[in-house]
Amino acid sequence: MKKVFIGIDFSKLKFDAAIYIVDRKSIVSEEVFENGPSGYAEFLKWVSSTACCQKSCLLFCGEHTGYYSANLSTFLHESGYDMWLVSGLEMKLTQGIKRSKTDRVDACKIAEYAYRYQDKSVLFQPVSKELEEIRELLSYRERLVETRKVLSTSAKEMKRVKDNASCDFIYLDSLAYITTLSESIRNCEKRIVELLNQDTSLRVNYKLVSSVVGIGLVNAALILVSTANFTLITNPRKFGCYCGVVPFEHASGSSVRGKTRVSKLANKHIKTKLTLAAQNSIRFDPELKEYYQRKISEGKSHWLVLNNVKNKMIHRIFAVVREGKMYEKQYIHPLKLQAA
Repeated sequence: MKKVFIGIDFSKLKFDAAIYIVDRKSIVSEEVFENGPSGYAEFLKWVSSTACCQKSCLLFCGEHTGYYSANLSTFLHESGYDMWLVSGLEMKLTQGIKRSKTDRVDACKIAEYAYRYQDKSVLFQPVSKELEEIRELLSYRERLVETRKVLSTSAKEMKRVKDNASCDFIYLDSLAYITTLSESIRNCEKRIVELLNQDTSLRVNYKLVSSVVGIGLVNAALILVSTANFTLITNPRKFGCYCGVVPFEHASGSSVRGKTRVSKLANKHIKTKLTLAAQNSIRFDPELKEYYQRKISEGKSHWLVLNNVKNKMIHRIFAVVREGKMYEKQYIHPLKLQAA
């Protein structure tokens, strides 16, 4: 049973912390520390002198802020403390009306949140070094792709509309830069493949995931990163919710009967990539192609059917990883064989 809850509000250069002690039913101390190694040591010294209890009685809690929260969370985990990172939106929806907004107030609110919802805590587990590097490479690759897209579109449009020496220079210089960007993207992908091959579990799961028709390197790597190599998310429906492809009912009482639709609370980046994967699958997978054409002929909308295809692909991905078998294009279910 936890007796002390430490709320942490992260920022770029510092983090505010507040200690809530159950026996006193209040915040007993607040401090600000540098968001770096020296600040982490001072932070633990302050917690130990204020709380005066064993590590097992402490629960640290903070808002998930990416880079800013990663280092301290890893430090606390390696030091043997329990750390809980919570979605900012989830925390905001539980805090009610607030009249002030400061880092100090937020740290206190986070400590109180940890105490109130401790039964829902999910302890922080750092991902492997390879997965962390792959995550960073995927983000970098996405920035390169976006930059290339902007340059390519603007250069082509300028060439089409205008005709002068400066426009020719811009067009040719853009093409040269686009070539360099394309080379960087290829090198980034090569590095991702190298990292996948360095870890046996990642290598095996990558081969399994990419055996599903429509799933390429980027999609497979994104899925491995977002599921922490299928340890953080193990259920296909939960992953579908995370990607925003699972429909939810919208109804209340006898008068509100909204249309069943997917939630906007989703990882839009993965959802976009899965859309591209689904479009490829209905071109090259006979079963999904037949399913898509049949549903379209029944009058279903293109996007609804495509969303269903994404759901099917997610279930296939989790199935091949669960069974440890490569996806079989010509697989026939035993019940279908019996019916035949």
